[in-house]
Amino acid sequence: MKLEFEGQQTGDATKDAILADNKRTVSTVWQAMAYGDAKKSGMAFYYTDDALVGIYQYAKGAIDKKTSWAGTLRYFDRQVTVFDKKSAALTYCVDESKADLKNRETNKMQGTKTTPNSYVFYNLGLKKNKDGVWQTWDLTEDRGSQKCQP
Repeated sequence: MKLEFEGQQTGDATKDAILADNKRTVSTVWQAMAYGDAKKSGMAFYYTDDALVGIYQYAKGAIDKKTSWAGTLRYFDRQVTVFDKKSAALTYCVDESKADLKNRETNKMQGTKTTPNSYVFYNLGLKKNKDGVWQTWDLTEDRGSQKCQP
């Protein structure tokens, strides 16, 4: 698994902190799938509220099916909107065209083909917790979004 994040530095300290926490947030989900254990992934540190419930169900579903992935996911066009000192929004695209699903037990690749659905647009609601971590509390995805197509 390789994660590539574009646009990590904006020059604005708050936006850069949000982007850094987002990178760690995303990594917790893939860590859960890679190791087959959602509870040890750190998802509850970076996700909260409805987003935590949804992402935990997603990861648990993949873990139960013995599914993970290999290859590269590219995160690009990450745009931060800061509302105040404790709330923000983040949108970004993910290019999954160079990644493939695999079985964790056999390491056999599924042979996932690149389609318009290989490009996904995400819209996140964020809030800063008492420890200064930007947590994702709301998450929507638009698989096959025209915004993210090459």
